[in-house]
Amino acid sequence: MDKDVALEKVESAREGIIEFLKTLHQYDIYSSYLLGGIAFSLILLTILLRNNQTLAGLSLLGFLMTLFIGPFVNYLFIHNHLYGTDYKITYIKQMKFANVMVVKGEMTNSGQERIDECKLHAFVMPPQNGFLKNLQVLYAVKPIQRRTFTIENSFEPQATTEFKMKFTGFKYSREINSSDIYIYRQCYNKELGLPVEEWLKSEEKKAE
Repeated sequence: MDKDVALEKVESAREGIIEFLKTLHQYDIYSSYLLGGIAFSLILLTILLRNNQTLAGLSLLGFLMTLFIGPFVNYLFIHNHLYGTDYKITYIKQMKFANVMVVKGEMTNSGQERIDECKLHAFVMPPQNGFLKNLQVLYAVKPIQRRTFTIENSFEPQATTEFKMKFTGFKYSREINSSDIYIYRQCYNKELGLPVEEWLKSEEKKAE
């Protein structure tokens, strides 16, 4: 049983990595080269300034930030520019006689490129009032429920598409509002993304 669980987790992680790679753009590759160059320059500068602890420390700090924070910031900047989206939840229905919640909404392409597919990572968080409402996003670490949905509708910049999400096994007595649901959108254009599926097929043929 433990072996099956481990294999399931490995397969789930593999699928997650593949889905992430599909969202990458050529700009991500170019920018990774740039970040690598900056990181190399900073570590070299740190070595050259080793006799000056203050400057060497600042250079080392810049290196660490470039190495660990740079890729994350870089990804968000590129993808918000190319595939940015805005969403609005228009309908929420919590079934009284079944553990189901249905959510409908609209999503607008505010980026520069056509979007072919989106992964919607939805977090349903406990309702909060007053000052705690500002800290509600912290509950994304341990939400009431988290689900991932896929939208395969193609829509051009400034165009809007509808989406529907169904949360099964949803047990919560209080009323959920649109402000209690956060959706992280992971969108991409199939033509502009990296040819991950082609690479996988090529590797499978080699393995045969």
